[in-house]
Amino acid sequence: MMKQLTVFFLCASAILLAQKKKKFDMDVVSNIEAKAIVMKPFGHNTYAKDLETFYGFGFGGNLMTPLNFGIGIEYNLLLSNVKLGHENKYGSISSPKIHNFDFFLTHRDQLSEDFSIEEMVGYSYYLMSNVYTYDQNQNSRISGSGLNLGGKFLYTLDREGIQQFYFSAKVNFYYSGVFNENTDIQNYYNRSVFVSGGIGYRYNF
Repeated sequence: MMKQLTVFFLCASAILLAQKKKKFDMDVVSNIEAKAIVMKPFGHNTYAKDLETFYGFGFGGNLMTPLNFGIGIEYNLLLSNVKLGHENKYGSISSPKIHNFDFFLTHRDQLSEDFSIEEMVGYSYYLMSNVYTYDQNQNSRISGSGLNLGGKFLYTLDREGIQQFYFSAKVNFYYSGVFNENTDIQNYYNRSVFVSGGIGYRYNF
């Protein structure tokens, strides 16, 4: 009898472990997404005072584990214009463009079968380019980096959970290598806080 119980226990354990492993494999999800973005700089700095709101688009991908933690990467392209009357203050440059790469950790909370939210924290790298007003064939380039914090509210479009629509919000802290002996001038040109919102589409594999 004891031998039969032992065999039964071992078989049951093997089945449960196999099912658990299968569930683990199925719950590892990767995805790609695309979104439209609106971004507004804040603070006492040249990006907030001298530039218009940025508009653009982005692409990204995530890998989510069964523990609802994951990693992700995004590329965003954002365009703006110098505010009328601020050309001299911003410098002899125009047509600001930001190439932004975000690397982040993410956590998912499943609210229901259709709705979920994700929180994100990570690191951002920026490459800003501007066109010289006196020579349209030359660009100035400034790089920067900083922390990013954000979240997404997702709605699942199909029963299989493959397609999702989402709203996103993010705060990016920007610091560049611009240096000036006057600390006030340096702080005005080398840092900012970017607040952005977006709507996007995600496809899960």
